[in-house]
Amino acid sequence: MGEKFRKVCVLAGMHIIALLSIGCALPCFSFFLIQFKEQFQVGSGLIGTANSLCIGFTNIIAPVATIMNRRYGYRLTILAGATSCSVGLILSSYVTEVWQIFFTHSLLTGGGVCITFQTMVFFVGMNLKKSNNIGNGVLFSALGLGMLVIPLLCSLFDYWFGWKAAIRIIGAISLHSVVISVLIFRRSFNPYMEQFDALPQKDDDEDKEKYDDEENDDARTPMSMATVADDDTNGEASPCDENGKPENNDDKKEKEVAKQPSKKFRCLLPMFRSSLLVFKDYPNLLVLSVSLCFICVGSSGFIVHMIASVKYRGVTDFESAVIFGVFGVGNLLGRLTNAIPLYFKLISETNLFILSLFVVSICMSLFGLCQTFPAMLFVASMTGLFCGMYVPQIPSIARLIVPKEKFDHAYGICIVPSGVTAIFGGYIAGAIYDSSGTYTLSFFFAAGNYIIVVAMLIVSKLVTRWKSKSTGSRRLRVPTNDEEDAPVTAV
Repeated sequence: MGEKFRKVCVLAGMHIIALLSIGCALPCFSFFLIQFKEQFQVGSGLIGTANSLCIGFTNIIAPVATIMNRRYGYRLTILAGATSCSVGLILSSYVTEVWQIFFTHSLLTGGGVCITFQTMVFFVGMNLKKSNNIGNGVLFSALGLGMLVIPLLCSLFDYWFGWKAAIRIIGAISLHSVVISVLIFRRSFNPYMEQFDALPQKDDDEDKEKYDDEENDDARTPMSMATVADDDTNGEASPCDENGKPENNDDKKEKEVAKQPSKKFRCLLPMFRSSLLVFKDYPNLLVLSVSLCFICVGSSGFIVHMIASVKYRGVTDFESAVIFGVFGVGNLLGRLTNAIPLYFKLISETNLFILSLFVVSICMSLFGLCQTFPAMLFVASMTGLFCGMYVPQIPSIARLIVPKEKFDHAYGICIVPSGVTAIFGGYIAGAIYDSSGTYTLSFFFAAGNYIIVVAMLIVSKLVTRWKSKSTGSRRLRVPTNDEEDAPVTAV
């Protein structure tokens, strides 16, 4: 009972942290997109790129989050990310040049969101096996709740204090995620943390030596039996230095400390190498990564310009906040209820993913054609609902492809290309509006990317089924019986 209570506390705390980070950053800038555009006197494509970069960095810096997570643990990594996110959001209200917004919002806020959010995704994937879908639903629902609450707060704060002060207030609210992270993650613990101590302790000699052997397998000759015998003795036969004189233990420790910094840098190379080789070992992960590239182009273009598009169609600021809030409500419901059909085994993760993408493509096309406020509300709610259905399936599908101990490397490197393509989504959608004068074609472009992904996944599924029939095996990987929920020791 105590273990389950700790898991509930951790999931609730991570939901609040995600709400105060990614749930505040992305909706806030999207709501004030027109204000930034008018201040800098630039086109929709350029100012939309700033928010697309923020969305892109949420995925691009994922390997950095993996390294920090394994080096420093959950607590310090989330602290650094939450601080960067809130500080970048506050500084965005003080910018005077258009290039400054790319530093404050795109880099600081986007990088902080990535480090914070992806670390919590790693936590769910590596510590919750049986309740993985529920954990992802609770965590990813924070963005949907942010889309509901933050635009309404931005509208009120803009009316009372002005739009720049509203951004500062939202940034101050986001800063509370630092406090929540300290309360939830009391210890900097990660069961897969790498040890980088200057001098290895006696209890960790075996693990440390094994890690070093894996790291320098190609660059170092094996130790001779005589050397091993000398190391195992308690000072009976000490090694000699370059001049042939006996070397005492103090000199040996000093040399080990002097050589240690180079090891710290060399130890990062195997992590990158193992992350890249995961595509070779698991080809379906490459298919998922390519699919995410097209998804992020469409989703970033739609989310960045959604509020601006309804304002240009004659909707007031408050009504636009309501539309985005309804989109957030649907998104929240989708992220919370996506595990229900999976729990009752009504549909598989892959089929639910494909079905949700297909419905989203239709809804995005219809949203560009809507001209009345009720029609926009209905289509926005359906778009948000099915967007919320497919997003939590991404880490779940990746978790089915790779083993648990490789999940953070695999998922981190899988979403990096999608972060690069997400940068172009907001720019292309804004550029289409600048050239055509309407957002209808922009949303058709966003929906087209989802159609491409649906076709790609269907073909991939048919090919996999054909191969499974020929080999007599329908599973990519058979999970072991002992893959259960790991004990949550972060609290």
